[in-house]
Amino acid sequence: MTLEQLEAEVLALPKDSQVILLARLLEQLGQESEIDQEIAASWAEEAEKRDEAMNTNQITGIPAEEVFRRVRASLQYYCMK
Repeated sequence: MTLEQLEAEVLALPKDSQVILLARLLEQLGQESEIDQEIAASWAEEAEKRDEAMNTNQITGIPAEEVFRRVRASLQYYCMK
């Protein structure tokens, strides 16, 4: 089965089943005890770059309230499809 086929099957599930599957996947991902150190280092480097860019006003951040509003809107959109 390809990733595209799996995605099509998941998207064909009822919304409540999709939510349950998502919760299970997130739980499983959170249980990963072995973190790829190269990936972790890359993310740490990226976080430092973004922090420096914000500190020097090269970029502006988005307030957490706005980020969460957007996430909630996206979730509602996908759950209503």
